[in-house]
Amino acid sequence: MIKEFGRRFRDHELINLGAQCAYFLLLSIFPFLLVIVSLLAYLPFTFVDVYVLLQNTYVPPGVLEVIEDQWNVITAESQVGLLSIGALFTLWTASLALNSILQSLNLAYNITENRGLLVGRLIAIALTTAMFFVVILALIFQVVGIHVRDWLQLEIILFDVDLLRWLISSTILFAVFLLLYWIGPSMRLRFKDVYVGAIFATTGWQLVSWGFSAFVSGFADFSATYGTIGTVIALMVWFHLTSLMILLGGEINAMKKEASVARKQKKSS
Repeated sequence: MIKEFGRRFRDHELINLGAQCAYFLLLSIFPFLLVIVSLLAYLPFTFVDVYVLLQNTYVPPGVLEVIEDQWNVITAESQVGLLSIGALFTLWTASLALNSILQSLNLAYNITENRGLLVGRLIAIALTTAMFFVVILALIFQVVGIHVRDWLQLEIILFDVDLLRWLISSTILFAVFLLLYWIGPSMRLRFKDVYVGAIFATTGWQLVSWGFSAFVSGFADFSATYGTIGTVIALMVWFHLTSLMILLGGEINAMKKEASVARKQKKSS
């Protein structure tokens, strides 16, 4: 199984596909912040809540600095139409990243896209929109957690609110990956076919993000190597690593599906 996993990793060029996803995700960050800034007047959270949520998902410190700097630039330059422009550009760039993942999933199952170019792009846009609302939902859950803690007004709380928020965020992340692996491939799949990969991607995302954050905080100095764009490079690397976790989860699901089909064929013969 490990040998097959390595062969798939090499033959399906997951490193290159992960880099492609990272590039489009990097492009979507700035317009995504435009959308959040425009929606702040209608949503029950602030930038501090966004910052804390990113910290809880182990976003590297250098990456947080980039996001904070861009946030300050956006809020200082109030412009008309930020919401519509940001939303459209976010959908376009992020859907390109999702489209790369969909291609990878079809490659993992050794199938071709038969839903048509328009349908495939609409699926990518729909998944991108769903993920955007998941981020908003996670932020709302975070604010609710803070209000619950304040409402209890206890120095010793019976449950760990931070742990609860992390569990909720992880559950939402798992649900997103589950939806991606279920709808993404151009074939009919069931829950039992995709849940293992979703668990792997969720766990891998958390572990890789935590490990990269610890590495950047303790050892790596991207600014010393790349100068002023060091933090942007760190963001790109983080996107690349987390994208790889998603792609690997798809490969695991495909291997599991192939093994299941092989067992059924063996029993019937």
